[in-house]
Amino acid sequence: MKADTLDLKDIFRKDARYVVPRFQRPYVWKEEEHWQLLWEDLRQVIDELLEHQEGATDRFEREDAQLETSPHFLGAVVLEQIPAPTRKLESREIIDGQQRLITLQVLLSAAHDVAEAYDDERSASMFEKLMFNDEDLINTEDDRLKVWPIESDQEAFVNVMSLSDPQSAVSTLEGDETLQDCFQYFRKQIDEWVSQGDLPPAEYLDALVTTMWQLLRIVVIDLESNDDAQVIFETLNARGTPLLAADLIKNYLFREARIEQNDPGELHEKYWKQFDQEDWRVEVSQGRLERPKVDVFLTHWLTMEMGQQVRAKKLFPTFRKYLDQTDRSTEEILKDIDYYASIYEGITDPDRDTREGVFFHRLDVLDTTTPYPVLLWIFGHDDYAPTQRIKAVEAIESWLMRRMLCRLTTKNYNKIFIELLEELKHREDGQVGETVVEFLTKREGESDYWPTDDDLTSAMTGLQYWARVNQRRLKMVFSAIERELRDTGYSETLEITQNLEIEHLLPQEWSHHWSLPGEKPREVEQIERDKLKNSIGNLTILTDKLNPSISNATWDEKREAIADHTVLRINRHLVTEWPDEWNEQTITERSEWLATKASHVWPEPDASYWES
Repeated sequence: MKADTLDLKDIFRKDARYVVPRFQRPYVWKEEEHWQLLWEDLRQVIDELLEHQEGATDRFEREDAQLETSPHFLGAVVLEQIPAPTRKLESREIIDGQQRLITLQVLLSAAHDVAEAYDDERSASMFEKLMFNDEDLINTEDDRLKVWPIESDQEAFVNVMSLSDPQSAVSTLEGDETLQDCFQYFRKQIDEWVSQGDLPPAEYLDALVTTMWQLLRIVVIDLESNDDAQVIFETLNARGTPLLAADLIKNYLFREARIEQNDPGELHEKYWKQFDQEDWRVEVSQGRLERPKVDVFLTHWLTMEMGQQVRAKKLFPTFRKYLDQTDRSTEEILKDIDYYASIYEGITDPDRDTREGVFFHRLDVLDTTTPYPVLLWIFGHDDYAPTQRIKAVEAIESWLMRRMLCRLTTKNYNKIFIELLEELKHREDGQVGETVVEFLTKREGESDYWPTDDDLTSAMTGLQYWARVNQRRLKMVFSAIERELRDTGYSETLEITQNLEIEHLLPQEWSHHWSLPGEKPREVEQIERDKLKNSIGNLTILTDKLNPSISNATWDEKREAIADHTVLRINRHLVTEWPDEWNEQTITERSEWLATKASHVWPEPDASYWES
């Protein structure tokens, strides 16, 4: 066999057909597991390219920017030559990689459709060149397509690709197959990205063209006549345990250690042995992904070291680049990794009796790991005063929680925390808490500002939370307010560890026992009530036994049951403050009360609290 690393232009620019053998499975890729990740990877390459192109004034500077941009590796495909008569298109069977190649063709069609919508003829033409074979070389209509799926996918694939074919009259999608969904997904993502940016659409589309043509790499394995295609397919897909990125890093480090004339065995025993244990290799959640714990940790450590985002799929090559550029010895790097591993353990398995541990627990509930490189830096420096570290994490928590309660976007958090990391690295007086507060206070954009008390109150009285905010996060908000209510100096301040449930006070099915006021038209009152029933003021936390027993009960029955059984101050306040009735007005009043309490738990950016 022969293996080459090729750009998409090397694969799709030549006139050829890549045919999926009939025995292979249909197209099965999905949005969350595949399309979304591919689009995110593309965006990272494009963003890097645009950053390097900023200020470029001529073609040569733009070409230099392209050379400075890290290409993205899409994996491998295995192809087998199909004998073909002279003057017929060169053809290959796709032994492995059909999902990838089909998705790329659909993505190109979606990009072409957007380019056409913006009248960008050049970009549209560049996309076409990767999608269709020369009409003078084809014998049938189907030969015009460079990739040809199995029979069950052909109709949908032809429909999607025909939308971009100048030789076709097709102008609309004609079904709801997975391939049509794939097209719609990429069409929507590209259009939103192009239309909502700061640059002219043509510049974004040009960057996408450059990326698709020259910054996506695939290892193409071409089988020779004596290669057994089936054995190779099975070997690639079924045999052996895949190496973790950490395994590749380990091997590279110890190879370098040998070059430096250090004893790899001694270094392994001293610094790396723990990472070979099963508890470091278990799969842990990272957003929508599951990754080995050691790979996740090394990604955060490397991000902290380099001060730039490290893509999960690029962990090993990025680490190798870092090792080639640093002047630190292998032992110094191993020692550093070993040290920060203990810091990481404290973050991911916190002691909830400490303020830092409470913060780490809440961070886990928020399901965000973007602050981890910053936290590794802060807690890895034992010369920082404990009060400064606590101020730093409280400011980060307030910023995160207020944005979550205001239901604001999280899309730029990676970039924001990398910028904060750089600020911390340049601060030499150890005032890490002051640095974090100052940095977050200065953020003014929609994607990064620190909401005020007015913002918080407006959100908590006006937004719906049920089914829009993760229930685990809602329970954490109520638990945090409960902790605040107990923090009087006289009562024990305890964390709630029992598995409580969110309960609607005014039931979701309120029509059984709860009549409308009758002061406005019935439809208006129904709409108002249905909106308010999902606001935070109408929600509380109860035990899993008490909750269903009073689910659709009247307010008198609910109030009495809660008063009899609850030990939570947040619920005691509820039944004593509003004993007579529960309606739209009282729900709004409680929303305001909860907003006030939340503002005490998570002080606003201008609060005097940060000066103490």
